[in-house]
Amino acid sequence: MNHDTIRPFHFFSNRVSKSNALSSCATFATFTDDDSQQQQQQRQDLRFMSIREIKDELKEMGISFSDCFDKDSLIERLEDARNGNLSSAFKVASPSKDDNSNPSRSSNSTTTTTARNSTGSAFNREATAADLRTKTVRQLRTLCAESNIRWANLIEKEELVQALVQYQEECLKFSRSGKIMPGKVALIDDDTLTKELTTRAASSLDSTAPLLLDVFATWCGPCKMMSPFLEDAAAQLGDKVRVAKIDSDQYPEWASQLNVRSLPTIIVFDGKTGKELERVEGALSKDQLVQLAMKHVA
Repeated sequence: MNHDTIRPFHFFSNRVSKSNALSSCATFATFTDDDSQQQQQQRQDLRFMSIREIKDELKEMGISFSDCFDKDSLIERLEDARNGNLSSAFKVASPSKDDNSNPSRSSNSTTTTTARNSTGSAFNREATAADLRTKTVRQLRTLCAESNIRWANLIEKEELVQALVQYQEECLKFSRSGKIMPGKVALIDDDTLTKELTTRAASSLDSTAPLLLDVFATWCGPCKMMSPFLEDAAAQLGDKVRVAKIDSDQYPEWASQLNVRSLPTIIVFDGKTGKELERVEGALSKDQLVQLAMKHVA
């Protein structure tokens, strides 16, 4: 009799347990779906960022990306960094005043060398190579990665040096500041824009390619939407047009000087005089960007 009484109790207990388990599973599935949707939205937002913007954020977070050779790997690195899923091995040490082995110090030194050469009449290959040879292999690889130079097959130190020398020479032939590369979108600052728009004697210019400038803001939706189109347009334009972008929030003086009233604003400048040729307000497609720039290619 007692045995019969206990059996229904166990049956009821099992049903309650199963019901709670099913409820917990449903709740967990809901949370999982929400997390998955958030991750998908985050990755979609990251894809609207330019490669330079991704690298800049990784630098601010102190995360190494020297082993990332394409946009997908950079997106994955930044996504992991934002979610706290990276190990300490990817953290870059903070720069110190006396640390000559720090990649950031090395990068600044090379930038200074490049700027110094850009003000001269010719690029000094030997001086630049000599400066690069004073750096470690690790520093050279970091510089290659920051310059989008594939260094995986460059085994010897001198191979890294020569690759960087060639890169800097190409930069200086293509742009007055040495910061804009053919086929790439350069995120520039106020000093760089000043150099790019400064009128110089025609005989001292190796390139008279017009400048296509995107004045944007990080919070601007249409700016984010246009960012991948700008990269595709730069790749198609190659060495015919210099393509750059400048943050209107970081450099409001330039936004005011250029009379920017809406974002994004795309402005084309003459490659010889630095004078404005044409502007368009609002986001453009890749084909529209190419068409706008090519109208002013000699």
